[in-house]
Amino acid sequence: MADIEDVLPFSGIFLKLVVILGLTFAAIIVSRYILKRWFWPIVKKTETKADDRILHLFESLLLFFIILQGMQAVIELFRESIRPYIEFMDDIFFLLYWSIGVYVVFRFISIIANWYLSRVPLRDREEIDQRVVRAVKYMLMLIFAVLALSVLLQHFNVSKAALTASLTAIGIGGIIVGLAAQSALTDIITGMVIIIDRPFRIGDRIRIEKLDTWGDVIEIGWRSTRILTRDHRLIAIPNSIIGTDLITNYSIPDKMYRVDTEVVVSYGPDIEYVRNLIIEALKREDWIMHDKPIEALLVEFTDSGVKFKARCWIENYVETRVSEDKLNTAIYKALINANIAMPSSDIIIHYAERQGG
Repeated sequence: MADIEDVLPFSGIFLKLVVILGLTFAAIIVSRYILKRWFWPIVKKTETKADDRILHLFESLLLFFIILQGMQAVIELFRESIRPYIEFMDDIFFLLYWSIGVYVVFRFISIIANWYLSRVPLRDREEIDQRVVRAVKYMLMLIFAVLALSVLLQHFNVSKAALTASLTAIGIGGIIVGLAAQSALTDIITGMVIIIDRPFRIGDRIRIEKLDTWGDVIEIGWRSTRILTRDHRLIAIPNSIIGTDLITNYSIPDKMYRVDTEVVVSYGPDIEYVRNLIIEALKREDWIMHDKPIEALLVEFTDSGVKFKARCWIENYVETRVSEDKLNTAIYKALINANIAMPSSDIIIHYAERQGG
């Protein structure tokens, strides 16, 4: 009779073990079937590989979760036999779940970073974005690692006072470093925003209104942006200044550029005659774009005469100053040859302006 009583509990445990293993195996098959039947066809229609990697990550996470749940159910069957070790087993399972969670989050951050880089043009990706994306990725990983570590320490009942003191010390140290490097941190953060937002790229010609500075961008660094001015001077401008100033980019959408000048003509000559005289003089020049508008606009009646604004287009903004000289010279010669008087005190020369002005 004793032998039968010993056999029955064992057979019951064995039966439960078979059921648990069967349910675990069935759950794995059903989950993989659902993913393959409904989710993978949708993902394969997308153009990016990020969706594939995310679904692979989710599939692995689901597999690990099912297996761990099955293992925990098996452990429960023998709970009475291994009671002295239950707490240790619980800690082992917590570490497994914790490790899987950390891995999934880190992997997800890497997938998103790679997805962003894949959407950036290759030229800019090689020069700039890899540095920024890598920095942001590691920063996010560090923040999550600190949070995950605090959860781990709390689970293992690390002294709350010790944990609080450590976090306070880290916070105070961060504040001290932040205050000491406030300017540098502002420049670095603004530099990252500039690189991500892309108001300009290396090789673009920009104007920084506050500093009244023109130049070609030759480097976008962590702390400063370096531009080469038109008189061949290298200027390093802190990114914090660029981030708060108005920037005019003369290279986007293209290098085409409009130059103009204002000239005052004395009262008397016919308006259309003067207008046509200026336009015809510009049409004879070979440095302008003849497929773009050539205009002579009457903009104002001044005390000494009629003010015209003459404007035309050139192919490359690099020739701005030379083109301004040619524009003024052509108009001056045309008006002088036609005996059109120009009050010298009212001749106004303006810098060229961008299209759309």
